[in-house]
Amino acid sequence: MKIELKEIHHSAQLSEETHAFTANLYINGTHAGYAKNNGHGGATYYQAKDEKGKVLIKEAEKYCAELPPRNTEDKLQDDLLWDMDLAQYIDDLLHLYLEKKEIDRFNTKLNKRMLDGLVLGIPDQSFRGFIYPLPMVQLLAHPKGPEIVLKDLSEKVLPLLTDGNKLLNTNIPESIIKAAGLDEQQYVKPLVRNIRYGMIPYKEEESNRNRSR
Repeated sequence: MKIELKEIHHSAQLSEETHAFTANLYINGTHAGYAKNNGHGGATYYQAKDEKGKVLIKEAEKYCAELPPRNTEDKLQDDLLWDMDLAQYIDDLLHLYLEKKEIDRFNTKLNKRMLDGLVLGIPDQSFRGFIYPLPMVQLLAHPKGPEIVLKDLSEKVLPLLTDGNKLLNTNIPESIIKAAGLDEQQYVKPLVRNIRYGMIPYKEEESNRNRSR
């Protein structure tokens, strides 16, 4: 069964003990009803849109009741389980929506920052960085640019890549990153085309060599 929330309107200002929101409730692709929470600590409320919605909601309630219990997010009560029901399922959908929204906001800031320098941090959580006088794309195009970036990666960034921190730039060729001494667990996979740098071949070159054998 597919249960979805659409046209979600969340209010951080009104959210006190719970998330305040309103949303349209869709079940198996049909607009079955509405869901809301006033944000004052009460349970999430839902109601059917029409008679067909009532039938779909009854089916969704039965479906959710048969799902396994859910672990609580309370760290002080790790062994506590919540029985799943439709209201809890709706709350989980809302939490996923808010988490994705927060990650999208984080990545927008991150992508903007990496245009101007080196960025490291914990993916989807936090970042910090070093800013260059030139945008990264112009620096890498400069004859000495790759050498400057490699030196900074090796001397400034690599020593800080501990406790889950990674190089978050996706706009630096992987050959430069590897030449700086980073292993694959210490950086996010670059999205730019790789280049040959020093003695480290890029994957296209390796693939062509393998095909010629």
